[in-house]
Amino acid sequence: MRPLARDGAQRWERLAELVQAVDADGLRELSADELDELARLYRRAASDLARARARRYDPSVVRYLNDLVGRAAGLVYGGRLRRRFRAGVFFLATVPRTFRAALPYMAISFLLFMGAAVVAASLAAREPAWADELFSPQIRMVVEEFLSDDAPSGQYFADAQASLGADQLSAAIALNNVKVALIAFSLGITFCLGTIWALISNGLMLGAFLGVGAWHDRLEDILAIVAPHGVLELSAIFICGGAGLMIGWAIIAPGDRLRADALATAARKAVTLVIGCVPMFLIAGAIEGVLSPQTSGLMQANEPRILFGVMTGLILLLYLFAGDRLIKAPEDEAPTLR
Repeated sequence: MRPLARDGAQRWERLAELVQAVDADGLRELSADELDELARLYRRAASDLARARARRYDPSVVRYLNDLVGRAAGLVYGGRLRRRFRAGVFFLATVPRTFRAALPYMAISFLLFMGAAVVAASLAAREPAWADELFSPQIRMVVEEFLSDDAPSGQYFADAQASLGADQLSAAIALNNVKVALIAFSLGITFCLGTIWALISNGLMLGAFLGVGAWHDRLEDILAIVAPHGVLELSAIFICGGAGLMIGWAIIAPGDRLRADALATAARKAVTLVIGCVPMFLIAGAIEGVLSPQTSGLMQANEPRILFGVMTGLILLLYLFAGDRLIKAPEDEAPTLR
């Protein structure tokens, strides 16, 4: 007979604490993270039980584990917790809290994109031909053609708005941005490599765009083109990229969980973030289709356009980092145990 497996004892004690907490107060008293922990520890304990039986552990250990696994199984498979989806709670509480919990992935996504943009902008600002090499000759051609006339920044979108109409232009832009974000998110399954590629390639495109404008001493005009809608648009791409990195890292380094369990947990959080970005894309598309093409009035000058972009960024940061606290949002929707 083998003695108590000390490496598993701490996990078993924690599982027993969670089971006792549910017995006393019910599943609804557990947080989303505790529910995930309960399911994860149950699976580990079930594996430990099978190993204990096969390797002839001390009978008292086998009995203890058998009882613990049986009680936990009843909660995981028989006591599923389902709550009605509430859009207000989801967008006002779940999305900001999930974002903050995944902040390291968001930061890496931001650095990958902006690092590529800074490199491309620095090179293209010294020699516009770098835009051709780093991304596409079309970038330089489009920027230089626009800058050849002394038109207000909104004129960059005005022709497309006149041709398609504001509503169709907004819809087309929103769909394109969602496509870019979904690519960055979904390619996380390639061990993060596809997401990294998507973030860097789009960063190079933006950097080349800005760099060519800087070479012509018209950087402010180029910033004014992008700023009204770009802050929201790019932020949503950063978040979706971070969600993709989260999925990829769960595959690379699942920790003490089975890879499938780690992936399932990461996928739930990642999908929450991607869905949370949908309103951001819709708002950015509406701004780009309606406000960005304006060539008269307040949005004619560069300064108000840039200031508008800064304000949207500050509002977004306030929402993500403190929105649920400011409005005293209720607790997140607890996920179903599975």
